[in-house]
Amino acid sequence: MQSFSFAAQSPDAPDGFGTYHDLYAHGSDVALTGEGFYARFQAHRFPRMVVFDRHLNGLVHSRGAARVRRDGFDHVNLHLLLAGRLSGGVPGDEVRVAPGEILLFDTTRPQSSRADHAHVVTVALARDPVEGSLRGLRGFHGTVLPEASGGLVADLMVSLARRASAMNPRAAAGAARALTTVLAAVLDDRAGLGFDPDTEAQLVLLRRERAEAFIATRLSDSTLDAETIARGVGVSRSVLYRSFSEDGGVANVLRLRRLESLRACLRRPSETRSIAALAFACGFGSESHCNRAFHAAFGRPPGQFRADLQRARASRAGIADARSQLAAWLCELY
Repeated sequence: MQSFSFAAQSPDAPDGFGTYHDLYAHGSDVALTGEGFYARFQAHRFPRMVVFDRHLNGLVHSRGAARVRRDGFDHVNLHLLLAGRLSGGVPGDEVRVAPGEILLFDTTRPQSSRADHAHVVTVALARDPVEGSLRGLRGFHGTVLPEASGGLVADLMVSLARRASAMNPRAAAGAARALTTVLAAVLDDRAGLGFDPDTEAQLVLLRRERAEAFIATRLSDSTLDAETIARGVGVSRSVLYRSFSEDGGVANVLRLRRLESLRACLRRPSETRSIAALAFACGFGSESHCNRAFHAAFGRPPGQFRADLQRARASRAGIADARSQLAAWLCELY
């Protein structure tokens, strides 16, 4: 088990806020609130998971839209508040978290959190193991899991933080799988609360799920459009549009799914196909259209995205400083 620690009690100390800011610079913008500052944490690397035991005061962490596009993070963060004050959520719509509750963030979406005299256990968890057991994970971004439903997840998070340094690799891998399984079950249960097939909202959700499944199986077809999808799931185009209206319509969702598919391909070290071949495999009509869309969504063209990842992987063997180590651990989650 790999671990490292950090501690700072004063913003002006040599290893104070500036060092803390640099540690998180790869994935978060950090600012002082003016209410005093201290930060202590231990980080532990598990298979497809990083666990932090943190004591924080006077800090705001944020990920704006530009940063989300730029860094390409694609994992889930769980923040369990054990003591003190923590608030967070979608910027402009933050909520207060009570001790014992868990705040869930999707790193592909903007987010903000504030910690004051807070003891927080944070788990950065790879997305794909959870999504393998649960559909609609992105819909939980900014959700607070109350202690009544998330208590077992919280117990596992605390146990992982306390026992990480004594775990052997096999036990660590099993613990990571256990947390993923329990989290997926808890979220799936919450998604099913209040199920009523006669309500319009539930009907919209069911249509959306059928359409998403139809899109996933035919994503490589560059001729796929709203009319084809509507016909495939047995609804009118107007009904289909209402199902995707909050996401900018069917065409926008189709474009995003293709971009997400392409980005996932580029992240695989074993993927050797050219950008052009991948663009067509993901359903884009041309490489130029793919390049423009990818650049607009993620802040750089796909070729540069792939090159940056390759450079990051090549540098991991020589990691020496904590900031690079932490960034490498988080990059391994996607």
